[in-house]
Amino acid sequence: MQPGYRRLVELAERELELVRAGSLDELPALWKERREVVRDLPYVPPLEARDCLARAAELQGRTTALLEERVAATGAEMRRLVVGRAAIQGYAPPLQRTPLVDRAG
Repeated sequence: MQPGYRRLVELAERELELVRAGSLDELPALWKERREVVRDLPYVPPLEARDCLARAAELQGRTTALLEERVAATGAEMRRLVVGRAAIQGYAPPLQRTPLVDRAG
């Protein structure tokens, strides 16, 4: 079997580790490497690559689920901040604007 299929599993494992650790800034380099590995694989994978491909797909599913959880948590935090900011602004004194032009024009 071509070593590229095993490399896909290794990359999928590393991707999951990076997402778990919150090291999202390292993902683009990993994705670039994965694209290079995939580019060198045959269009139709051999039967013996099935286990590696299934494992890589399973890991990718876990990574996607974890990213979706993180996105949802970030969205909830942003909504909480917006509501909190609006509540705090309710306690602020009214703004007194300084006119840019005097009454004479």
